[in-house]
Amino acid sequence: MHKTELKYLADPTLEWLKQSFDACEGKGSAAWYSRLRRPLNGWSEAYPETTGYIIETLLDYHEICQECWMKNYALAAADWLVSIQKPDGSFPAGLGTKGSPSVFNSGMILFGLERSFVFTGDEKYFDAAKKTADWLCGNLDLEGKWTSGAYVEGYVPSYYSRVIWAVLLLNRHNRNQDTERKMNLAYNFYCDKFEDKNADWDWSFAPGKPAFTHTIAYTMRGFLESATLLKDSRGLQIAKDIAEQFINELQKNGDVAGSYDEDFKGDYSFVCVTGNAQLSINFYRLFQLTGEEKYKMFSKRLFETVREAPSRIPISGLRGGIPGSFPIIGKYMPLQRVNWGAKFWLDAARLVSES
Repeated sequence: MHKTELKYLADPTLEWLKQSFDACEGKGSAAWYSRLRRPLNGWSEAYPETTGYIIETLLDYHEICQECWMKNYALAAADWLVSIQKPDGSFPAGLGTKGSPSVFNSGMILFGLERSFVFTGDEKYFDAAKKTADWLCGNLDLEGKWTSGAYVEGYVPSYYSRVIWAVLLLNRHNRNQDTERKMNLAYNFYCDKFEDKNADWDWSFAPGKPAFTHTIAYTMRGFLESATLLKDSRGLQIAKDIAEQFINELQKNGDVAGSYDEDFKGDYSFVCVTGNAQLSINFYRLFQLTGEEKYKMFSKRLFETVREAPSRIPISGLRGGIPGSFPIIGKYMPLQRVNWGAKFWLDAARLVSES
């Protein structure tokens, strides 16, 4: 796929993302669009967590498309995030700015702050990111797990591996040995937890619930990238093992389910569009890291399952939006177009276009 073809494919979803920022007057990206949930204009409040990692996507596409609005919106989002950071360095859970401190959301915002620092060299982004990393390190218990600041109180999901990745990514600039030691501790705790055959995988949003491919993919990418930064093989092997399960699924069923229970039994009544896009990214990263062609092949195959996801309905708020599920009434974010779905779909389209 050439750059011109990628731009043609991506333009409606990039425009949808632009609208999500405009709906919040540039103060972050609206989490979703749904006329059923918000009859007046359809747009939710801004979502700090996803605004954080959308910054990376906008700057990636700015480099490809050379359109100033992408850079300007990304850096305005970073400025907004700096302005809402809590004094202790954390960021709020949920939509808007009033939520309690959240470990996962703070970790996801680190991605945007780190990229903004790399892009501009402006120390204000690094200082804000360092405060967040310090808060995350300080919130880690002696075993290496995060128990406070959770989505579900007392629940320690394996997708926190993605938080470890975010802190390690920032620490490439900071080179703080204590931060690396603590992230090593956390990494080994979550690896041990995941590898324990007698333990639950805990990669769903709540204990005992099926895991959407969205959170499974979060878990997989977190282990993969953390292992790469730590130059350790355990997380890479976990990611490869998860990949093999999905390869078997695709070869056996020709499709990927929207969610899976603890026995990896899938619910095929819907597709989690965001999750499939993320899995496409993860498989491409495995190809980049291992050179194994099968991962590139399955990355393309996974992207093809969601290639036509952007809405073609010529209505503002709909056109280019990525649904939570196929069908849109499916179990993941039903009847909503979600900004994180747009982010991961765009990321997958960009990577697949490289091959």
